[in-house]
Amino acid sequence: MTDQSTSADGPDYPEAADEVGTLADPAFDAMAQRVLTRGHATTWLNHWSLLHADFRALARMNTVGFDGTLLQMRLRAAGHEVSRTSADLVLPHVFDRLDDGARITLIGAVPEAGQAAAERLHRFDVQVIDGYEGLRRLKADPSVLTAFDPRLVIVGLGAGLQEVVASVALGLVPEASVCTAGGWIDQYARAADDYFPDWVHAARLGWAWRIAHEPKRLTKRYTVEALDFVAHAPELISRLEAMGSFDDLGLVVGPRSDTEE
Repeated sequence: MTDQSTSADGPDYPEAADEVGTLADPAFDAMAQRVLTRGHATTWLNHWSLLHADFRALARMNTVGFDGTLLQMRLRAAGHEVSRTSADLVLPHVFDRLDDGARITLIGAVPEAGQAAAERLHRFDVQVIDGYEGLRRLKADPSVLTAFDPRLVIVGLGAGLQEVVASVALGLVPEASVCTAGGWIDQYARAADDYFPDWVHAARLGWAWRIAHEPKRLTKRYTVEALDFVAHAPELISRLEAMGSFDDLGLVVGPRSDTEE
């Protein structure tokens, strides 16, 4: 493990976070293959992160996946049948595809969480750049990242900021694969018994589980801001459509296909 040392606003957590095992869904494995494309940047959105998205930063991604029932319902209503994926559901499949000793850089969270996550990833050579002083050091001295030359960079910061950092990271190590992960670093740093039970995945009740466990922080996100998202969904989805074309895994950023013109 290489010791290098979440933004102050806090990360945007995925709607599900079970790292007990590799859940079986063909979409997760297919997305893992895409994530590991060299020179490729992948991010994910749910209704809240789309509502607060930095669209200029999103446009610098290659693939945008979608998590969360509310956002998927609105996408489906707009004619886009997209599989549900998220960083926490896809990353186990990514790790399965990497060789032992592969270099991985984690960017985000507090130093202690980054180190704990790195210890769980003991198969790999892991560099930790925390979301505070570590991120400032990276900005001042990009060789912190380039000298390590990671195969995979995982950026776990708040919505908007993590896409900015991911695009910068890919520019510094263009042969790597880069993905965002919201609050996954913090979540993975905890023991498996802190994650959602499997039945929460099956019932798609991650939002309810999270409100029950973090009511002060998340009640507004799944009530007031959910209604705000519904009101602005047509405009937000239209902006996504202008960025590229949809396939079964998400939004492929770039020129739109003829079938969607």
